[in-house]
Amino acid sequence: STWTLEQAASVPVVYATAYYSLVVRGRLRPGETVLIHSGSGGVGQAAIAIALSKNCKVFTTVGSKEKQAYLQERFPLLSADAFANSRDTSFEQHVLLHTKGKGVNVVLNSLAEEKLQASIRCLARHGRFLEIGKYDLSNNSPLGMALFLKNVAFHGILLDALFEEGNQEWEEV
Repeated sequence: STWTLEQAASVPVVYATAYYSLVVRGRLRPGETVLIHSGSGGVGQAAIAIALSKNCKVFTTVGSKEKQAYLQERFPLLSADAFANSRDTSFEQHVLLHTKGKGVNVVLNSLAEEKLQASIRCLARHGRFLEIGKYDLSNNSPLGMALFLKNVAFHGILLDALFEEGNQEWEEV
């Protein structure tokens, strides 16, 4: 009752983005590990909620201790080791340390440039990389084909493409 119309209207968009990314394109399965960047943002919070509902181990990046505290209060299932810094690439070492070097099954990425490359290195064998950021896609940034030697999938997530005629994934979302 305290939300503005604009705030309320944003909820379906962030949940549709998170669900389309993680469940439809990423095929997130119960018990998997997932790295969700910018966890305190709208899509990040929706993605955390979806991943936790599937009993997944969640790692998330945040830009401040205040954002971490907010998420720990909102999602008490997130332990202290679930959090890493989104302001630099230190999250890569954090994720690899806490996965014993294996990496995560799914990355929901919104970071660019060197942080995108660090995110790719967090991906486990047979993992799925879900790119919701537009910067590197629009700039046609190089990816590195060696990534695919780990038998991974890379998905560019464009929510507006979901509404194109003939896209049956809309029904699933």
